[in-house]
Amino acid sequence: MILLFVPSSQISNPSRNLRITKRKVEVPNGFPFDIQDNPGQETISLAREYQGELIEAELYLSRVPGEGHDDLEAKNIPLDISVSKKNGTSLWFVCTAVPNEIIIDFLYLYLEDGEIAPFIPNRRNIREAFQKYLEIRGIKPSIYNFLSECMSKKKSKEHALWLKNINKFVEA
Repeated sequence: MILLFVPSSQISNPSRNLRITKRKVEVPNGFPFDIQDNPGQETISLAREYQGELIEAELYLSRVPGEGHDDLEAKNIPLDISVSKKNGTSLWFVCTAVPNEIIIDFLYLYLEDGEIAPFIPNRRNIREAFQKYLEIRGIKPSIYNFLSECMSKKKSKEHALWLKNINKFVEA
């Protein structure tokens, strides 16, 4: 039975785990985004307006250091970023945040007519230009530590909620 592998103290006292996750993550001064936790999902959303553009980012739970994963891989935070204009066009960036860098893996241009133009920014000067474009809009390498702390807290919170649901199931 799967429950044999979950320590009984964690199942019987999920509120202890919930208390741990109630600590606040301090938002850095000047952080321009509104932050929305998506309970029950493995994402956190960021949003802001900048000079008539809507900038949205979706951060995905990744491996957390110390859970038996390679430390370099564990530090990666996958994120999707969209920059939308009022005319309906948008750029969509598929990125990975690592310490000191936002790596752009893919880029898509969504046109007004629904056409999608994919692009892989494999030339250094083009990649750097798009990284600067994102930095101007608030997606900077300097926010990595904050994002990492948010995602670590999110993972703990989702785990505690999962344990609470397991406890309800076991007691029913």
